[in-house]
Order: sequence, then C-alpha cells, then structure tokens
Amino acid sequence: MTATTPPPGSDADEPIRRAPKHRPDGTTPPPETDGLNDALAAIEGMVLNGAKLEQVGAYMKMMGLAQAYAVAEHRTYAQLQERSSVASPDDLLRLNLRSIVAEFGIHTNESDTALLNRAYDAHRLGTDFVVWLDPLREAAVTMRHARALLRHAGIVPDARRDEYANKVLELAKGETVAATDAFARKLAAQLGAEEFKAAFEHEYQARHVTIEDRDFGMSRITADVPTLQAHAMYDLMYQQAKALREEHVNEADEHRRRVRDAQARGEALSAADAEFIEDPRTVRQLMADLFVETFLTSTPQSVREYDAKGRPRVNATVSIVIPIMNLLNPDAPRDVATINGMTPVSMTEAHEMASKAKCFQRILTDPITGHVLTVDSRTPTPSMRQFLQARDQVCLFPGCRRPAHQSELDHTKPWAAGGKTDVDNLGHLCPKHHTLKHQRPWECEQLGGGKVGWRTPRGEWVTVEPAPVGPIFKPVEEQGYDAVNDPAPF
Repeated sequence: MTATTPPPGSDADEPIRRAPKHRPDGTTPPPETDGLNDALAAIEGMVLNGAKLEQVGAYMKMMGLAQAYAVAEHRTYAQLQERSSVASPDDLLRLNLRSIVAEFGIHTNESDTALLNRAYDAHRLGTDFVVWLDPLREAAVTMRHARALLRHAGIVPDARRDEYANKVLELAKGETVAATDAFARKLAAQLGAEEFKAAFEHEYQARHVTIEDRDFGMSRITADVPTLQAHAMYDLMYQQAKALREEHVNEADEHRRRVRDAQARGEALSAADAEFIEDPRTVRQLMADLFVETFLTSTPQSVREYDAKGRPRVNATVSIVIPIMNLLNPDAPRDVATINGMTPVSMTEAHEMASKAKCFQRILTDPITGHVLTVDSRTPTPSMRQFLQARDQVCLFPGCRRPAHQSELDHTKPWAAGGKTDVDNLGHLCPKHHTLKHQRPWECEQLGGGKVGWRTPRGEWVTVEPAPVGPIFKPVEEQGYDAVNDPAPF
C-alpha cells in the first residue's frame, strides 16, 4: 500500500498511543457512577445557553452592520447627487462605510477592516441569501456557518444561487463549520465550473506571500499558490524530513551499538563516538528547518536564468531595535529586542545580527539621541523617518496594527496650512487611514511624544499612544545620597 502524506499540523511523526480495543470480557463499560453526571448536566446547560446567547448576539451585530451599510449607501447617494466625486461610487461607499464602522470599532476593540468586511457580509446575506436569516436569528446555524457559505458563493451563477443557499443551509444545521466549509467549496465548484476556472485565474494573478508575527520571537509565513504546487511542495518537504529523521534514528542506534560493544570489550570510544550528539528533531521540526534552508541556501532556477546570473539584486532592510544596555551586557535580563520596534525577537539572535549582519539596520534606544527633530522642508530627513518609525511602531489610527514601515508619514497639521516638518507634527498612518483622515470628518491632533488625539465624526475623543520601545529613565525625586552607607556610583 502506498503511504500517504499526513495533513499539515499532523503529529504522525510522534509515537502513537493506542487505547485497548475492548474490555477483557468484550463488553461496553457501564455508565459512570461517580456522582458527577448531574453536575455535568448543569454544566452542559450553561455551555448550550451561552452558545445560543453568543449566536443571538452575533445575529444582532450582523443586522446592525447591515443597517450601517444601508446608511452608508444613502450617504454615498446623497454625496453623488450634491457634487461630482473623484472617487468611483464603490470607492466612495467603502470610504463612508469605513468611517462609520471605525467608530464602532473603538468600543468593540475591533479593527475597522474587520468590521468593514463583516458589514459587506451582512449586506450580502440580507440581499442574496435571505433564506439564512431566520435560521441565524433562531440560532439553528451560526455566523461562522454563514461566512463559510459566503466564502465560496462568488463563483456560483445567479441562476443557481438559491440551490446553493438551500443545500448548504440544510447541511449546516447539523454539521460543524469545517464540514460546512468543505461542502460549500465543493458544491460551489460543481455549480459554477466555468466561474471556478475564471476564479482560479483571478486568484492565480493575486498569488502572494504574507508574514504574521507570533509570540516569543516566532513568525509564520503563508504563501497563496496553486493547490497542486502546494501539495507537491508539502509532500516533498515531508518525504525529505522523514528520510532525514530515519537517518538520524539509524545513526543514533548505530552509535549506541558501538558504545555497548566498546564497553563490553573494555575499549575507549573513538573520537567520533565520544563527540557524537544525537539529532532530536522531529519530522515536523525538520520540515520547518528544510523550508528555511531551501530559501536561504539555494538559488531559484528563474533567478539563475536571469541576466544577473543569480547575484542578489535586492537587499532587505529590517530595523532591529536593541536596548543599549543589552549590547553592553548581553547577559543582563533587562529588555527584549524588537523588529521594527514592534515584534519581540530573541536577544541572542538580535545581538548576533547586530554584530555581523550587513543587511540589517541597527537602532539603539538611548536616553540621549542625536536624531534630527525639525527641518524647514516639507520632506522629513532619513534620520527623522528612522526616529518616527521607532517611535510610532504602527499606524496611529485607533486599533490599526499596520507596521510603521508600511505606512505613510502624515503632517498632522497639513504643511499647506502652516504645519511644520518636525516630530511633534508627524505621525504614521497607513494608506487607508491616511485617506480617511483627509476625506472624512475624522480630526486628529498631536499631544506630544507620539500621542495622538482623534475626534470621531460624531464628536467622541479617543487617544492613541505608541508603546515605548526601550527602557524609560525617570528621575528619582527627593532622594538623598548617604556617602557612608550608599555605594559609590562608579
């Protein structure tokens, strides 16, 4: 039988622990008699009631966002009637809707992008999939089921939309979200074969790679590539990692055999056996290492065939913010290093990078800095940009986490209106929130030190303050110095 590749995230490389197939007498164990079943019944009631309340709340939120969409439509229509707009109706609608839901997000601690997408989903449910509204209100299905429906509905022809909605709803009432998503994906492909082909071409043109910074100095890279290529890549990494793991296990077994033989003969170990260290990596760990090594140590064929003949054409720039005290004493547990002033990384890794890496820009946080703070021109100096990226870390709009190096420097008080090009009048805004600030009635003002106050279109004030990226030195007030009992400062 041909071995199959386990799915991503599988623990197939770990020891398998199997429970006994049956009791010695072949019977089924009787019900539990430990007296906890009554408590479990009450707990189940709490869980089910909580789940229903959560679903009802999600339905109410969906209806509210659908109504917000309707308000944005009315506002957009009125604006188009009053004056001509440079933006298209769709872009103007999106801008109005973003302005509305961004104010909601301040209170729900959600990004305006997430709420914007939810509002579009809510509008589509209420327009194209009305049959789902009653089951959602009655908590027969959840909004997660509905999003699985919408995720694949784009390729379904209009003439078969009702068929798609009813079949997915019928299954969703008794299945998990994952099962509903898989069913909806397959059904949509069947109902819209031609659309599926066109959608593939569209998605193929949009293929890309993203990075998500996670906890404890780790990140996740995701690539959107054709499914056949993705499975081929995964299978190749798995087979290579599995072969390496078997080789490492065999090497360790051979080493232990040689050690036993040498001990039995009373002989000393060879130099190789004395220095042997067993490779403990699992198949999953080896796959991750192979993935990294493949990219960092090999040259793709397309690059080899390029005119540059494989020579590097682009140097990546990553700003590592390292507290100065940690460079002076790397063993001191004072603070963590960060990439671009935002994502924590291992201090050992950062210290090594700071000492030898040529493609990394090093920023040392210090209580006294030589950065330029003010210029007379409209364009900030490189030093100011460096300082502001380290200060702001992310877009300064409430709730936005777009990194500063992917955002735009904005004059809080416009240059054309007399605003100065200094660090107290500059801040990073991502493109969509930069547009929102200038096109919608969102006002902001600098409060010093990168802190920004925002006034929402309905008059509420919200303050955004960048997190500090390095140690903060504060004066100790009214502290005397005892020359006898206090240690010398040097």
